[in-house]
Amino acid sequence: MAPPLRWTEQTAQLPLQPLAALYARWPQLAAGPAATDALPWVGVAASARATVLHHLRSTLHEQGGLLVGEVFVSDQFELTDPKAMNATRAVAVTRAVPALEFASSAISLRMESGVWERARTERQPREMVVGWYHSHPGLGAFFSATDRRTQAAFFPHPYSVGWVIDPLRAEEAWFIGPDSAAVRGAMLG
Repeated sequence: MAPPLRWTEQTAQLPLQPLAALYARWPQLAAGPAATDALPWVGVAASARATVLHHLRSTLHEQGGLLVGEVFVSDQFELTDPKAMNATRAVAVTRAVPALEFASSAISLRMESGVWERARTERQPREMVVGWYHSHPGLGAFFSATDRRTQAAFFPHPYSVGWVIDPLRAEEAWFIGPDSAAVRGAMLG
């Protein structure tokens, strides 16, 4: 007879990195907002930005996808400390994974679950899904009440980012965490 199954709680080991690793890869950030702002900072690689903008300019309906990247935490925490995730200082978006299967209109978007599997297979060892992006064509760049609920439900971590873009007005806005706090986004170079 097989032994009974036993459930144990185990905290996932996220690939968090110290801020020093961010500055080693992008030295120009060492004296910039990632080092000096009280709020977390979000940077996006030029290639990820280009992927998103190309995708969102393809239609007047809402489009979206997932953001894959790296999370950097305050150097004062051990990376295995459960409190480290709450000490997010910077998120580097390194790639975007457009949703290929979706239902959308000029004011709504529902992405199918296949985008999560594509993001999982495309990520590199130190990367993870760090958030999502979507468009508001002609409506402006803001998080609606529905966007805030989506952020809280599917992207509830302190490092989870949401990026909304109005490709017609050339406006964009970044939000972070389950409360959708506004943050600045910048190019990583």
